[in-house]
Amino acid sequence: MKLAHLLHRAAALAARRPGPVIAVTVVLALVGTALALRLQPDAGTDTLVGKGTDSYEATATFRERFGDDAVLVLVRGDLAKLVLTDDLGRLLGLEGCVSGNAPPGATPPGGPGGPCAQLARTKPVQVVFGPATFINESVRQLSDGFSQRLQQSQAQARAAADRARKQARDRGLGRAEADRRAKQAGDAVEAQFQREVLQLAVRYGLNGVPRLDDPDFVSTLVFDSTKPAGTPKRKFSYLFPTRGGATGRAALVTVRLRPDLSEPERTRAIDLVKAATRMDEWKLRNGGAYTVTGAPVVVSDLTESITGSIIALLIAALLVMAATLALVFSSRLRLLPLAVALVAAALTFGALSAAGASLTMASIAVLPVLIGLAVDYAIQLQSRISEERGDTSPELAAGPAA
Repeated sequence: MKLAHLLHRAAALAARRPGPVIAVTVVLALVGTALALRLQPDAGTDTLVGKGTDSYEATATFRERFGDDAVLVLVRGDLAKLVLTDDLGRLLGLEGCVSGNAPPGATPPGGPGGPCAQLARTKPVQVVFGPATFINESVRQLSDGFSQRLQQSQAQARAAADRARKQARDRGLGRAEADRRAKQAGDAVEAQFQREVLQLAVRYGLNGVPRLDDPDFVSTLVFDSTKPAGTPKRKFSYLFPTRGGATGRAALVTVRLRPDLSEPERTRAIDLVKAATRMDEWKLRNGGAYTVTGAPVVVSDLTESITGSIIALLIAALLVMAATLALVFSSRLRLLPLAVALVAAALTFGALSAAGASLTMASIAVLPVLIGLAVDYAIQLQSRISEERGDTSPELAAGPAA
């Protein structure tokens, strides 16, 4: 009864003073429209799953530790032509560009306004896993390990020489004999080191110190010698995906974005990754090509596609409703229900924007339904007023009709 009484009084007031009510409604509708235009589409997980659920909390914990869902850069083409040629250096440059790890003081490729510089400034990427980075890191660690072992061997040779010299002098031998025994002890340690190096070289098929531009080393590291030529090792399938042990036709760069990015920041980061793959500096010269995909890319493209489709559907619904109202009703204000529905939609979405909410897929999808219901209610109210009015004034008929 209380709500009915409130509606009665509001309808009567609107009928009694239509001018001010219409003016206020138009102003509110304009303000609501302006606020609604600030809404940004958001297809994040929190718009689909409640934040209090176990699955959402587990997903949030995973993203905090490992980064957001992966943006994938698929490198299509003959794998041997990618990793055994200078294209490997270009792929390494792309991975470094996307990671945003520009050397201090250096101008990134593409200039200060290029994708690499922007990624370095904004730092939207948490981590990058890629074939070129993996091979380069393998080269670095093997080279560092060899250097450390060489230094240890040299130190051990000097220590052995010193011990042998001291023992010879303690026995009363001459200086020349002591030096000869010291050299023999040092040479024995160095020979042992050389034997270890040769054993490792034979075991792993190394012809020298590993280098990124050494096709023999890269081939030994990446490819399975027991399978047809060009077949990557199964343990590297996360970098070189294949089907049923076939020869390599693709490499995969995994880019994990920071989980705290907003929807516009995430979309911008994806656009920068796409722009980086189009740079001439990273263009592959041996037939390879880049394709940017992954869950964030698909969701971003889907959001844009659905938003555009819903807008087209909304425009079509408005035109159909307007044509139906114009043909079916003969009253002078036959399009008034449609205007009321648009005002209601503007106020609703304007309130969402003012409250700090985002434009989710659900809210976009419900917009045509909201307008349709608003038109229906407006038509019913208009019909009830006509029935109640009779010979009475509009303000007396509006209250009971509402």
